[in-house]
Amino acid sequence: MARLIAHLDMDAFYASVELLRYPELRGLPVVIGGGRDAQPRRQPDGTRSFSALRDYVGRGVVTTSTYEARKLGVFSAMGMMKSAVLAPDAVLLPVDFDEYRKYSKAFKAAVRSVAPVVEDRGIDEIYVDLSELPGVHDDGGHALGTALKAAVREATGLSCSIGITPNKLLSKIASELDKPDGLTLLTEADIPARIWPLAARKVNGIGPKAAARLATFGIETIGDVAGADPAFLIEHFGKSFGAWLHAASHGRDDRPIATCTRCAIARSSARSSPISARSWPAICRERVTRRRRSASSCASTISGSRRAPSPCPRTPSTGARSGARRGNA
Repeated sequence: MARLIAHLDMDAFYASVELLRYPELRGLPVVIGGGRDAQPRRQPDGTRSFSALRDYVGRGVVTTSTYEARKLGVFSAMGMMKSAVLAPDAVLLPVDFDEYRKYSKAFKAAVRSVAPVVEDRGIDEIYVDLSELPGVHDDGGHALGTALKAAVREATGLSCSIGITPNKLLSKIASELDKPDGLTLLTEADIPARIWPLAARKVNGIGPKAAARLATFGIETIGDVAGADPAFLIEHFGKSFGAWLHAASHGRDDRPIATCTRCAIARSSARSSPISARSWPAICRERVTRRRRSASSCASTISGSRRAPSPCPRTPSTGARSGARRGNA
């Protein structure tokens, strides 16, 4: 059976959560990243007063911003002082990760009520395997994608963008194409028209250094990468990464949905590794065995130790950090 994989990405997630709390800010440039002193203040007449970005003093960075602020040039990871020059009248709000985690759990529960096979990729994005759900192949996943968006909105009041394609690599790209509140369905036949004109950096796994090096050879777009001789890519980028560049630019990706979060992160980090993605379950089991042996050895020498070994290898969390880095697009 052909695969259908959805990538669901919440739209400007942190900022959108704040707009639910402060609906009077809708349509205004809002920047998330202030400290406690940026907390809105209730006025005697019941209205709220908000801090302006121009009044910020410090060395912090923007966590995320609304689409209106982005139109003024303010994006995540930008220095707050620089953003204040670009958008001095923007509203400044403090970060509230507890609230964002609450909404993260809510939207993921809503998705699982419709499609249970989910890979958690961070606080604001997930992959969903739609392949075996009834009727999904009748329309390429359109009806089910619409149902997922409706479930998320009903549970949270927030919008999301979804890309549905044959694999995870293409779906992540597709979910960005029609933001905000988009639903994009692509097949392999759509790659030349929709994927190849995009900048090479749009492929998850081609970072700034790799993109800069590709540019030195006149390779700017995904289509340029696809048109490059595989031998050339391997010669200049190494056997593993060069072969992956060729495959990725043609939309090839056989990574399965990983319902274990830590294993999913480990598998994702292997996309440019010579180790097959399918090898990761075995690698995880091997690491678990080593950890258990180590824990058993420690228990024999350290009395009173009650901490059980983790069920799978420890890897860095992609929670709030992932959202901040990506800007909760």
